[in-house]
Amino acid sequence: MHDSAEQDVGVPEKDIARDLFRRSILVTPAFLLLGFLVWGTNGLISAALALGLVAFNFMTGAAIITWGLKISPVVLYGSVLGGYVLRLGVMTIVVLVVRAAGWFSAIPFAVALLTTHLGLLVLETKRVSVSLAFPGLKPAHLTSNQETHIS
Repeated sequence: MHDSAEQDVGVPEKDIARDLFRRSILVTPAFLLLGFLVWGTNGLISAALALGLVAFNFMTGAAIITWGLKISPVVLYGSVLGGYVLRLGVMTIVVLVVRAAGWFSAIPFAVALLTTHLGLLVLETKRVSVSLAFPGLKPAHLTSNQETHIS
């Protein structure tokens, strides 16, 4: 029987999601500090909620892809589309539930949510390998400006 660590080896979507999650942790203090300095405790909490939703979105997306890949391409396509709609729905429901709470601040929430989603995805495009030799993330020695082409 395989343990889950062995099963995750060579799963590019999980590697990418983990890298996105790791990078989101690196920018989290800046967003929390900005939220606190500009909007106070409510801004801090709202930014933290947004950052949690971003992490949830990336990790859940990777889990859905991994699950769908194990079954068939048709299930993969359907689960990716359905998972996207479901994850957007979860984020919408969270906002609808907390928007009336006295602590929720829409601006720091939106800034943290949109900036981290888009910013992390843009940064990740430099790290993702579109190569059969290295599916998922590029090896560290290939992410520098002196990239070599693999034949």
